[in-house]
Amino acid sequence: MLKVSSSFSAANSAPAGATRSTAAASTALLSKTVATSRTRLRLPCSGPRTTMLASALSTSTSAPPGTSTTVLVTPSSSTAAGPAPSSVTYKYHQLEIPQTPPGIALIDITPQIRELVAQAGLQEGCVHVLSRHTTTALTINENETRLLDDVRQFLSRLAPAGDPYLHNDLHLRPAPDNWPGGWAAWAAQEPRNAHSHLLSMLLGNTLTVPVTEGKLALGTWQSVLLVELDGPRPRTVGVQLVGHAAQ
Repeated sequence: MLKVSSSFSAANSAPAGATRSTAAASTALLSKTVATSRTRLRLPCSGPRTTMLASALSTSTSAPPGTSTTVLVTPSSSTAAGPAPSSVTYKYHQLEIPQTPPGIALIDITPQIRELVAQAGLQEGCVHVLSRHTTTALTINENETRLLDDVRQFLSRLAPAGDPYLHNDLHLRPAPDNWPGGWAAWAAQEPRNAHSHLLSMLLGNTLTVPVTEGKLALGTWQSVLLVELDGPRPRTVGVQLVGHAAQ
């Protein structure tokens, strides 16, 4: 059971003998405090793109043995002017992964996100992360090699690639309008990957991580993981920083 603690006592927790007026005043104070806290924590969640200050490069160590996955941080393509000087910042960046490992793989993108937070000087706010594909997902968990193998095996059993799926009946599906080369060309490149779509929907494509005192508020063993469900492919992940930056 989830327990919520507070530095204020509600009316029904007043000591024996307390008057009803004292309990009512305590309840009113608690309500006012909660309302004030909500107001202070309210932050806007979208805004114009801005250009990244620098680039970062690292190699994931969570890919299957014998493979490596490079994650690049590239500037936003937007050239629009940013917002007027303010204590609230909005910055959008895109992580680029030139090639993911085959099949199902988990890629740790936490170092790149931390670097973006540091570059932006974000002190209090949040980071929104978006997997920009229908056959990838995002999750927060421990980046431990044997656990990642367990996850890959579990997902493979949950939605086996070899099971029959309607999405994989390419002969019953029309090609997109004006596809170069017509239906045959489209069918030749279209993967039979219904299982990847299903797993993506189960795991989810977005997550938000709070930032406080300039750091991601992740637990000791938590990492932000991109889950590749239909590799190998080039992939992109959107990262938007929202909050108060150091002046």
